[in-house]
Amino acid sequence: MSNLTQPELMQLREDISAEMLMIQKFGAYANMCNDQQLKQVITNVQRAHERHRDILMRHLMAAGQGMM
Repeated sequence: MSNLTQPELMQLREDISAEMLMIQKFGAYANMCNDQQLKQVITNVQRAHERHRDILMRHLMAAGQGMM
């Protein structure tokens, strides 16, 4: 179990929320896009944010915390 301080846990939760918002936004942008190359680029950015969120979630779970 990781020993994170309360401010660190709060920051992790904020960062996860920000990543989730970016995932939503880039998903919406990809859906609006007609150019397939641009749509693929936007989808790749969305997937990068999904990976970032997953990494942050692993840190949060390792600290024994949920999103609360």
